Amino acid sequence: MIATAFGCVALLCVVSWPFFGDYRTVVKIQSAGAAAFALYFLMLGSPTAAIACLISCSQLVISASVRDRYVVTRLYGATLILLAFLSVVTWHGIPSALAFAGSSLGSLARLQTSTTRMKGLFLVGAPFWLAHNLMVGALFALGTDLVSLASNLANLVKFLLRRGVLARASTSASITEPVAILA
Repeated sequence: MIATAFGCVALLCVVSWPFFGDYRTVVKIQSAGAAAFALYFLMLGSPTAAIACLISCSQLVISASVRDRYVVTRLYGATLILLAFLSVVTWHGIPSALAFAGSSLGSLARLQTSTTRMKGLFLVGAPFWLAHNLMVGALFALGTDLVSLASNLANLVKFLLRRGVLARASTSASITEPVAILA
């Protein structure tokens, strides 16, 4: 019952953060989701995933509180070393490798200053978490993965369509302007 409650909080965070454009808001929502997932995975007996989520939460706090990009990058590097070490300590075979890979890609995503690049990298890392959650039987997290994939993909498509419309508009404007000048 308690694991389900943490899963619900995580699901709410995963569903809502992709729809925000403000970086600080995204980081706060992701932090709450990472903490909820850490407790969820711990209760399900997946310690590598729980550790990965706690490290994600610490990275999010770093991103939100440290202004110096050089320091942020170095601190993220240190957390990735810690993640690698703790993944070995909590090793449970392929699920640990998948959690490590998904979390590493998530780290790269959180390091981005663009929410669009962030969402794209989360999409790349999602299959690792999806496979992990299938293997460890984390069905609630599996549902969350699917929601995350759908919402991130929808937002990226929306961004690309907007970008394509603007690119076509500027291309057609630059083509018609010389003609208008010549006429």
